[in-house]
Amino acid sequence: MIDLPANCTTRCLIVENDEQPHSHPLVTATPILPNGAEISYVLETETGIPFGRNRAAKEALAQGADLLVFVDDDETVAKDWLVKLVDGYRHSESVLLGAPLRVAPPIAHMTPLQSAIYEGLIEKYREKEKRALEKATLNTTPGITVVTNNWLAETRLFHDENIWFDETMRFTGGTDTKFYETVKGKGFKTGWVHDAYAYESIPVQRLSFLYQYRRARDQANTNFHRHLMRKPRARYQILLRTPGKIIQLCLLALAIPFSQRHSLLKLARTSGSFFGKLGAIFGTRSNHYIKTSGH
Repeated sequence: MIDLPANCTTRCLIVENDEQPHSHPLVTATPILPNGAEISYVLETETGIPFGRNRAAKEALAQGADLLVFVDDDETVAKDWLVKLVDGYRHSESVLLGAPLRVAPPIAHMTPLQSAIYEGLIEKYREKEKRALEKATLNTTPGITVVTNNWLAETRLFHDENIWFDETMRFTGGTDTKFYETVKGKGFKTGWVHDAYAYESIPVQRLSFLYQYRRARDQANTNFHRHLMRKPRARYQILLRTPGKIIQLCLLALAIPFSQRHSLLKLARTSGSFFGKLGAIFGTRSNHYIKTSGH
């Protein structure tokens, strides 16, 4: 059970994004957690991640909360995670803060291919955490995107600034990135709490080359659509880089027998990112979250 920050009231909220309240009996069976935090449940029947996130924000505002914290349903957190996150906020001038996400221990037996993808993800997450540790502070996030897998925000961003998760992006993903960019664009400070750890459990269904390719493709597609709105000429840069990118992909494929852990995931994500951007040029759009897997 997690520790609770001092001098504040902590409430836990479960938002189930489904047509039926499947989790309601489980959640309401324990209205108060052993650490004293109240837990409540709401059903959001409008399908799509931004609807679930906005519903959480509306519930937080209705309860008079000053802060809203997000973690995903496939994550666990360190015992001192919330204490560290709130302490980081209190020592910052930021209105939106993120923190590291690590890969949790495997939850099922893995094939050699799945194991290679899993080890590659561990390496990728470590590199992201190292980059954030080197670049970001409690008041700056250069080269870092604060996303909702480990996230704290002041609720006034919703109420006073009218910044919400874009519900037109129902299944595309990327609404947390857009939210972050909007907050930054309005001149607010954003920060990073280096030691508030969350851990993602990765189902074996996601430990495939195809899934990682599709995930990278769809993320790149959504982000590049927004980039093209700001800089339409960027489409020509992608086309000019095509020959070099194809050579890079061929070299990664040739390297797989010699460095499978590193090269397999990198090939999946590099090729997915390239073809996602290429698709955006020709008008295709992501529907990554129209079908869910794992949890």
